[in-house]
Amino acid sequence: MKSVAIIGAGISGLASGIYLLKNGFDVTIYEKNSYAGGFLTIWKRKNSIIDGCMHWMQGSKDGTRLNKIWKELGAIDSKTEMIHPNSFCTVEYQGNVFHWYMDIDSLEKEFYKYSKDDDLECKIFIDAVRQMGIMEIPSDIPYELIDPKELKMDMNIMRKMRYYLSLSIGEVADRFHSEVIKYALKNCLVNEHFSAFYFIQTISNFTNGNSSIPKGCSKRMRDGILNKYLSLGGKIYYNSPVDEILIEDTKAIGIMLEDGKKYYADYIIPACDIHYLDNHILKGKYNLTPFKEYDNNKEKYPTYSYVIASYRTKMNFSNMDIAVIKKIEEYNFKGIKGDALSIRQYGYDEELITNGYSTVQVYLTTYEDDYEIIKAMSKEEYQSFKQMVGEFFKNKLMEYYQTNDFELIDVLTPLTYERYNNSYKGSFMTYALTPKVPQVSRSAFIDGLDNVIIANQWLMLPGGTGVAAVSGKFSASLILFKEGLNYKLWFYCEIKKNWYNKFMMF
Repeated sequence: MKSVAIIGAGISGLASGIYLLKNGFDVTIYEKNSYAGGFLTIWKRKNSIIDGCMHWMQGSKDGTRLNKIWKELGAIDSKTEMIHPNSFCTVEYQGNVFHWYMDIDSLEKEFYKYSKDDDLECKIFIDAVRQMGIMEIPSDIPYELIDPKELKMDMNIMRKMRYYLSLSIGEVADRFHSEVIKYALKNCLVNEHFSAFYFIQTISNFTNGNSSIPKGCSKRMRDGILNKYLSLGGKIYYNSPVDEILIEDTKAIGIMLEDGKKYYADYIIPACDIHYLDNHILKGKYNLTPFKEYDNNKEKYPTYSYVIASYRTKMNFSNMDIAVIKKIEEYNFKGIKGDALSIRQYGYDEELITNGYSTVQVYLTTYEDDYEIIKAMSKEEYQSFKQMVGEFFKNKLMEYYQTNDFELIDVLTPLTYERYNNSYKGSFMTYALTPKVPQVSRSAFIDGLDNVIIANQWLMLPGGTGVAAVSGKFSASLILFKEGLNYKLWFYCEIKKNWYNKFMMF
């Protein structure tokens, strides 16, 4: 029985382990924290639940590729209750309320409701949302093993949307005359300078029923995947941060923990942040292109994260919008600025309500410069910053909901994600794609290491939970492929790997 050591018990690591265990491998995961889940993490503060990840689940629709993977991993099953909000976000601007409905016909009516000589642009946008409904994350076969003609078919579908690949969200918004629609587009999900293509793809997943919310959110998914892994005989060493991959010539022979303990395995799967893998675990000795180049160009390849202020309340949110964005006066927290009140509440899910308290969060989107500001703070300055943010947004919540029933329980920052997940500069996902950046994917192989296969969301930008799960499946598939190869087939795979690294940018 071949053995596999996996670095990290997040989505990718657990997914890799599950698929390998199903195929007879001996699998052990080494996790730096005292719990599994990675980004699928919840915190308990003052006996209330903070969900640090789950806003929706791509792949919630039965029959889709990703839905099949989630079920194979145990994240959901046929009995999992899916929550289908009326709208995934409500945007308030100068007394107007724009609903991002999860029904495409209702969303179309909302656009026309606020249209000011914008009927043609409304039609173009809604048609694009409908068209994008046919697209899914490729998840059947690792790209390294796909015939280039098959990849070309997927790229042809994407080229139909090249119009939006070349535009930012802001550029699409500015084609409308309606100030309400402009604001709703620019402030719905991400920065207005980000790619319109991926924005529309996300909206499409909402409106075609493929991005609903599993009851229990991150906890439900994490517990399901972890239980599946353990039920198959998988092992996890908690509080076991990996310091180094042990290498002899071009082969990894095991891993060494930070406490000096060594463990040996036939294959290594790093399922951790790719920058941490490159700079810390591999000591910068291997060229994990294209990331070194991208890291030096933050304008073209920006990373983003959040400052999240969390509050507990006994307000009844069951019939309220799950997310609200409202334009307010500009605020400035030690150089970190914003001008929106971005609220997300979890009172719609009774599994996240404890002792009558539900959680409300206010989000402030941050970028690399903001991370550097926070990173440079002293411990006292950092605590003061979090308290300032928490109190400011608490007052805004009380003003918005006309009640004093909000108690600050914690403030998360990019440093929180960095501390728990080794996230590159505290990033929430990967690089945020802009019109200046092509779709970028990276091979799971590392040149010069024959038996190390990467699994994480950085392999297909802009990442996310679905990509993390797929990369875990692919890493297991590549090991299975290697185990069954003769030299001729492996040579063919090597050719494809080189082709992949050169051309999987479009």
